Amino acid sequence: MPDIPPGTIAFTVARPPEEFFPLEEFRRCCNSILRSEGRKVLSLGSTDGYEPLKRALIEMLREEGMNVRNEQLLITDGCQQAIDLLCKAFLRPGDSVAIENPAYPGAISILSSARVRMLGVNVEASNSRTGYAGIDLDALETVLMQNRVKFLLVTGDFHNPTGTSLPLAERRRLLEIAARYQVPIVEDSIFGRLRLRGNAVPSLKSLDRAGNVIQIDSFSKTAFPGLRVGWCIGAESVIERLRLIKQATDLHTDQLAQASLAEFVRRGFLARHNAKMKKVYLSRLEAMEEALEKHMPEGTSWTRPDGGMSIWVTLPPGFDAAELLIHVRERGVLFVPGRYFYVQNPQPNTLRLGFASLEEKLIARGIETLGEQLDVEFRKRQRGARREFRQHVALI
Repeated sequence: MPDIPPGTIAFTVARPPEEFFPLEEFRRCCNSILRSEGRKVLSLGSTDGYEPLKRALIEMLREEGMNVRNEQLLITDGCQQAIDLLCKAFLRPGDSVAIENPAYPGAISILSSARVRMLGVNVEASNSRTGYAGIDLDALETVLMQNRVKFLLVTGDFHNPTGTSLPLAERRRLLEIAARYQVPIVEDSIFGRLRLRGNAVPSLKSLDRAGNVIQIDSFSKTAFPGLRVGWCIGAESVIERLRLIKQATDLHTDQLAQASLAEFVRRGFLARHNAKMKKVYLSRLEAMEEALEKHMPEGTSWTRPDGGMSIWVTLPPGFDAAELLIHVRERGVLFVPGRYFYVQNPQPNTLRLGFASLEEKLIARGIETLGEQLDVEFRKRQRGARREFRQHVALI
């Protein structure tokens, strides 16, 4: 990620704000671990993970209604590594993978490096809280019918970049479709604990009765992204295969980071921090929605997520988000054009706005700048259309 110039209002990231990191609590956890078992955690450890962290995660998952055994859990260097391990373990060049379109660019990059064939399935970005949102299941079924797909990578909760979530009925249908075509599901659950409003929906993994779902998750969005600690849940045979690949890749995830996070979870610091941050994020999400309602021109639409860290904006037809970025960058505002998230058929009039890392006042000011620039571009188009009309009339 390139450095952001000072004073810039950057909607570019979807990650926790550094100013809220609970450094003192985490320092206490690190010091406690170094005093009690420093020599042990600074030595080589088990590939599948530091046992106290695995126990803490199993207990956390149990409280959330999901029963996981030790043998079904692998500690990873975040979701990014989990996807990479899955590719190395189960895919060969030329294999087909079904993936949401648009999708997380990190996943696209890993799959591209693995030289697999990515089959994009459109994500429906509904603008109604009660309307359907998420991966197009009819289109997915067509893809699975026409192709031999090795696995499906999907985000049930607060999809990056659109922020959409699959309703319960569609989650059940997705599981049924995947079982019928015998395609494993890789569920990216990294934003699942960041529900800011509304009722929680069971994850695909918790609904899975056939052992067909592999769930990947991480502390990156709920605690410290720089520690690079995540986990993967799956059938014992899957986890064992991933463990062997990980052993050949990096031996194991950093033990001090694992041990410190285990203590952070055990002392209740993670739960308290997450509860605090969800209030912060909700306030920022509402500030962005209010600003979009106030400043976006007619014809612009956006998703209404109930959690996560970003909103997906669709500009009126004919607008190009990349061109808009050129103009607003000069005015100190940055965002990510939607084209960078697409596997195929990129929509140039889309963009992602991350709200989690910005204060409400900055969000309001940045969205106002975007709206002003869109109005300028809209007026240019109107003048151009009138000029073309007059030239046409003169030729008659």
